[in-house]
Amino acid sequence: MASLTFSLDDTRVRKKLSGLSAGVRNFKRPFDAASSELLEFYGEEVFASQGNAIGEPWRALAASTLAARAGRRGYYRQPPIATDKILVWTGRLKKGFAREVTSRMLRIFNDVPYFKYHQKASGSPPQRRMLAIDKNVITKVIRHVQRYVRGLV
Repeated sequence: MASLTFSLDDTRVRKKLSGLSAGVRNFKRPFDAASSELLEFYGEEVFASQGNAIGEPWRALAASTLAARAGRRGYYRQPPIATDKILVWTGRLKKGFAREVTSRMLRIFNDVPYFKYHQKASGSPPQRRMLAIDKNVITKVIRHVQRYVRGLV
């Protein structure tokens, strides 16, 4: 009786699958790369565009704020880094963005005490949000994750 036998050396396939399996348990590398890009985006682009970069143009400053700026009263006694931008005076908000990255999480936040008053307005939508997740932000993160996963195989 005639027979036909096939054998397969699956060593390389197993090695690739093992590397892929280990790699998808820890996304720290792509999250770290994405977080650097997002810190630049939130700290620079959003402020330069006065909220337009996240699709939410900031409302104009109140007359009282403009008067305080002009008279250099209160907070506005501090030396400015810019005088023609909303939410930019000392630069604390712009520089306040930070990141937390783990194997399964990427978090961008701002610890400046008055950040929360602009980000979350009680009872109404925020009027000068600086931190938002939109298509642009999602695309930035996905691009880094895809590049990472492609490098695993």
